[in-house]
Amino acid sequence: MSKISAACIIIGDEVLNGKIVDTNSRFFAKLCFSLGIKLREVVVIGDDESQIIETVRRLWKQHQFIVTSGGIGSTHDDITYECLAKSFNLPAELNEECKKRMQEKSNPEGRLNVQQLKDFYKMATLPAGHTVKNYYPCDDLWVPVCSIKEQVFILPGIPQLFERLLECMLPVIKKIFEVKEKDAEYIRFFVKTTFTESQISHQLRMYQDEASKVSAEIKIGSYPHFGLGFNTVSILGEKKDEDYLTKIRDRAIKDLQGEELPAELEDAFSNERK
Repeated sequence: MSKISAACIIIGDEVLNGKIVDTNSRFFAKLCFSLGIKLREVVVIGDDESQIIETVRRLWKQHQFIVTSGGIGSTHDDITYECLAKSFNLPAELNEECKKRMQEKSNPEGRLNVQQLKDFYKMATLPAGHTVKNYYPCDDLWVPVCSIKEQVFILPGIPQLFERLLECMLPVIKKIFEVKEKDAEYIRFFVKTTFTESQISHQLRMYQDEASKVSAEIKIGSYPHFGLGFNTVSILGEKKDEDYLTKIRDRAIKDLQGEELPAELEDAFSNERK
C-alpha cells in the first residue's frame, strides 16, 4: 500500500442532527482503498467556523491527502470556502473563471434577481493565493474542486457531485500523489464461519501475530452479522503477499470450519439494513 495518508472531513449540521446519512466518507474510503492510499481518519463536524478551522489545521499537519465534503452552497450556513481560506491565512475572493463558467452553464443573470445573484456567486467566492489551484474535471459542470497546497481538496456535499468530481479527478490525484499501478495492487479474502467472535478471537490473534512478521500491511479482521447466523473474517494485504494471504485464507477455512465468501456478497451483508 502507498505511504500516502488521507483524511476526510464531512461538514454539515444536517449530518450531525440525523437529517441525512453520510455516504461520501464511504465512497472516499473505497476510492482510497482502490488507489492503495491509507485513509486514516474521518471527521464529522458542524457548520461552525472555529471547529472547521481547528479541524483543518490539525489534519493538514498529519495527512498528505485531505478532502472536505459539504458547506459550499449559497445559503448563510455554507461557510466552508471562507473557513478553508482562513485556515491557511488566505483571502476568499470572487473567482472570475468560476463565475464565467457559472454564467455559461447556468445563465444566472437571466433568471435571478440582484440578491439571488449575490447569493449564487457566493459559490464562486473561493480561497485565493499562489497555493490555491482550481480544477474543473467535469466538462459539463461549473463546480470546481478547489485545492490548497495540492493537499486539501474542497468538494460539495451532494453525493452525486462528490462522487462524480472525485472520479473525474482520478488522473490528477494519481499524478499529484504519484500513485503507480503497483501501489493499487492489493488483495482481500473473506471467510464465512458460523463460529462466534469469542470462539475465533484467539485463532485470529494468532494469524495476526504471525502475519505481522511477514508484513505490517497484513490486517486480519472480524465482522459479525447479527441475525444472519455467521461472522466474516477479513484477510487483507498487498498483492505481493498473495501466496501468504492465500495460506491464511485456507487455514481459516479449515480451522474455523468456514467457506470463502465473495467480496460482493460480503459487501451486501455488511451494508444491509434490517
